[in-house]
Amino acid sequence: MYARILVAVDGSQASGRALAEAVRLTLDQRASLRIVHVVELQWLLSAELVDVSRVLDDLQAAAERTLSQAASAAAEGGLTPETGLLETDGGTVAHAVLEDALHWHADLIVLGTHGRHGLAHLVLGSVAEGVVQAARVPVLLLRGS
Repeated sequence: MYARILVAVDGSQASGRALAEAVRLTLDQRASLRIVHVVELQWLLSAELVDVSRVLDDLQAAAERTLSQAASAAAEGGLTPETGLLETDGGTVAHAVLEDALHWHADLIVLGTHGRHGLAHLVLGSVAEGVVQAARVPVLLLRGS
């Protein structure tokens, strides 16, 4: 039985499926739900020809929209989730999710996965893979269609 379910969302179809499953599980288990979104800042910190404050404001606004939409979807399912806006600030997205899950005492992490293979996987990495490899609690992965 799960009491604290954490789901990470990024606005993709895969994370939408993960959110829907997390809501279903939360209701079924009478658990608490936390929805997190991670803003990757590492690439921004090295940008020289970019107005960093403007891009940061845009990233923040997009992240808040993503979290708000996810919280609204959970509310439609009858839940009032906690939300968290996380930043990488030099670390990986997987590390940010794992740290938040640890501090919030999650006993299940739910993620969408894009299912990339080959070169795309090598170049883009895999948040899901990073979470699965280092998680101290069960991880449920849902693929986009």
